[in-house]
Amino acid sequence: MTSLTLFDPDLDEAGPTTSSGGPAPAEVASAEALQSFRATKHKSLNFGLGVDSTALVLAIIDDPTAFGIAEDFSDFSIVTAMTGFEFPDTIADVENHVLPLLRDKGIRYTQVARAGRPDSAGVEVLSDTTNPGKVFSKGPWTLMDEMEENGTVPQYAGGHVCSQKHKAFPIDRLQLQRSGGQTVGKLFGYNADEHKRAVKANKFQAERNQTAGYETFALDYPLLRLGWARQDVQGYVKDRLGIDMTKSYCPVCPFSGVCSPQPDHLKRLRKYPDLAARVLRLAYLAMALNDNMSLYKDDTLFRRVTDNQNAEALGRFNARLDEETWAVYRLRRAYTPGRRPECKTAHGDHCAKPECRDSGIKGTVYRSVETVRTGSRTEVGAFLHNAATALDRPVEHSTTAHGVGIDRVRTRVRPDSKTYGTVEDFYVTAPAGVQDKARPGFAGVWASMTTDQ
Repeated sequence: MTSLTLFDPDLDEAGPTTSSGGPAPAEVASAEALQSFRATKHKSLNFGLGVDSTALVLAIIDDPTAFGIAEDFSDFSIVTAMTGFEFPDTIADVENHVLPLLRDKGIRYTQVARAGRPDSAGVEVLSDTTNPGKVFSKGPWTLMDEMEENGTVPQYAGGHVCSQKHKAFPIDRLQLQRSGGQTVGKLFGYNADEHKRAVKANKFQAERNQTAGYETFALDYPLLRLGWARQDVQGYVKDRLGIDMTKSYCPVCPFSGVCSPQPDHLKRLRKYPDLAARVLRLAYLAMALNDNMSLYKDDTLFRRVTDNQNAEALGRFNARLDEETWAVYRLRRAYTPGRRPECKTAHGDHCAKPECRDSGIKGTVYRSVETVRTGSRTEVGAFLHNAATALDRPVEHSTTAHGVGIDRVRTRVRPDSKTYGTVEDFYVTAPAGVQDKARPGFAGVWASMTTDQ
């Protein structure tokens, strides 16, 4: 079993070290940061349901004072933000092995979720008790609700935006309401392989503190200070609970190859074919609206599931496509040219001069999506072909982006994907449900870029 030796700022003048003897990153494990956390009256753990945060829960239960937490847990609580899209085995492991320990110690456990799409809707508390018996996996507004209404998948290049919206926002809103303006001590279960995540979290928190005018949260990363990597964490949980617990992540996460090795992820998709079919459906929808909107950076979920010969998931995915309502969408995008570097230096943050723009630099992309017609898959397909005839345009049936094939009729085509100051306009068939939406300012930008066309 991995030893539990925590850095004590009162004893170790040389600075924090990991369990392997190497120095811990100063930016996430300083004595000052640790003292700031321990000085707070309200301490909380962001419990992500997976193996890392479970290891931290177990360690805290064994010796709370080693983490600066009261022996009777009176200054401590655990909070989980529910995205609404977890693997069932993750929920089962927490209910069967973690919740009994929280009940035994009388540790307060709160489950919270977004109450609606806009931040103004606030958060909804799903459960708040020292006697937890159930994981309430779904709140009023889920991550998949948002993705399906947008017709997008989370983006690899976008970092962890979905986590900020569906995890960080509900937890932070809840904790700030509870604290009454006092600093909240917040524990994260980042392991020793996740230094970069901790650095980013600290940077973001420093900006928030500056905006608020006081230290809203004091962050601490015990697994990082312990030097526990993924293997250490998994071994510790296996020793304590007797199970091979996995890392918690959404099935639609573009980082699934990082959160869990791809063979393990594909094995879970085999275990839950209905869940896999829903993600395949979302990925198809996103690529219908945008060829480049694949779930993974250089690959598609459809190809991975096909190569894995997961016939059950593919069969249920195709059945969903045949059974559900479809739509003809009109997609318009205006790709504006970006500002030259010298313009930003000379003119600051804002400049609208056309001469400062470069068609080789990407600016803002303005998108509009409109539902033109809904019906069965056959009905909207016939409508698209009739529209193509009326517009004197061909129906493009392409399997380049997705193996099932996507049908489009283009009325404006970008001449070059690397040239900006251009537009595209097309009609496409795909599963219904995407909400009509245009980026603010779209109408004016579109009119100015298409006046002469």
